[in-house]
Amino acid sequence: MPAMKFMTSLMLFGFAALFSTGAAANGEYIDIAPKSAEQIQLVLDTLDATINNNVQGLPPIVMMLHGDEAHRFLRRNYADNKALIDQSAKLAAYNVVKVQICATWLRSNNYDESELFPFVSPVPYGAAELDRLASEEGFTEYSVNL
Repeated sequence: MPAMKFMTSLMLFGFAALFSTGAAANGEYIDIAPKSAEQIQLVLDTLDATINNNVQGLPPIVMMLHGDEAHRFLRRNYADNKALIDQSAKLAAYNVVKVQICATWLRSNNYDESELFPFVSPVPYGAAELDRLASEEGFTEYSVNL
């Protein structure tokens, strides 16, 4: 548990620094690649705390799903992941987070895009999309790998 408190403090410091400097206003984004339900919850709770901050004009934070964590964001798994899904949908509605999923991962695991929630956007290949955002759109990638 002390490690989790440290990670929470580290993430809050990182997000606070980003929001206070306005760095994202120039087109930067954050790729968040959590793996466990607890890590996803930590990221969402941290982002949830920013809703009432004055961060207008900043782009949403990208949470790219392209591994085992993506299973949690399929409609068939809603009952087991209700809190994560509901909080993600709320943050997407407030334009705090942009949830994207790798369509290649979907196909390789025999899932269809119709199994996604409306706030989850498929991209052809997650890693390539992150590279594209950095190279073509001029975004700076900030990674939070828990």
